[in-house]
Amino acid sequence: MSMKLVILGLLMERDAHPYEMKQTMEQRHMDHFMKLQKGSLYYAVEQLHKKEYIKVVDVIKDTNRPDKTIYQITDSGKKLFHKMILDELSTDSNLYHPLFTGVAFALHGNQQEIADILEKRMTLTEKRVRELSGILDFYKQLPRAVIHLIKGSILHGEAELAWLKNLIADARAEKLQTLGGADEN
Repeated sequence: MSMKLVILGLLMERDAHPYEMKQTMEQRHMDHFMKLQKGSLYYAVEQLHKKEYIKVVDVIKDTNRPDKTIYQITDSGKKLFHKMILDELSTDSNLYHPLFTGVAFALHGNQQEIADILEKRMTLTEKRVRELSGILDFYKQLPRAVIHLIKGSILHGEAELAWLKNLIADARAEKLQTLGGADEN
């Protein structure tokens, strides 16, 4: 998901300072859905401002702190936002997972060490699924689109847990090097 799309989406909701946008992303646990890099937010805000997709609507001065620049989405920013949403939703991409490359060559590794690492990964995935489920339980009033996003992430997490369980069982049984059919667990 593009940082620019996120910024424009947040500014569709209300005018904001980049730090407020960052806080909103953290409150919504957007780090579960996209990579959040500190510098990329401010850089993307600068780029959107330079191209007049967002504009400054207020500068709050404080003697003890740097000025706080409040941004608002422009009409051209709204058009870009809608185009970006459609582009994002229509993008057909392969599923890439950080584990896939390692799993592809796991047959050459120490099976017990691999199982140990995968069990740690399983624990982290269980934690992530619990956190996402907790978000649904805690926030009673969420936009339906956000609910679908969270539920989709939970389903992906649950599928990963089932996959990891089978992978760990094969590693513990020293079966990752053996040949097998696709219908076998």
